[in-house]
Amino acid sequence: MFEHIVQMGPMLVLAGLMAGWVAEAASRAGGYGFILDMVLGLIGSVVGGAIVWVLISRDMGMVATLLIGCCGAALAIVAHRRLWRSALLGA
Repeated sequence: MFEHIVQMGPMLVLAGLMAGWVAEAASRAGGYGFILDMVLGLIGSVVGGAIVWVLISRDMGMVATLLIGCCGAALAIVAHRRLWRSALLGA
């Protein structure tokens, strides 16, 4: 188990950083900052990867881990932008 975490953990971190960078690059004018996007990407990637690892499969490959991490990071960033925007508008 520990070996699997050591091997797949860096893939989740890489996926989170990539998703944060892409989110910032795609929305320069409407973004919330590079650091916030990176942190949200890291958190979303690690949480998403952990949820999939615990609930679905512990025997994932590196590519699958990277894709799952990217999806988790993207969900965290999109959710934050939707919730933060509605909170700012008072809706």
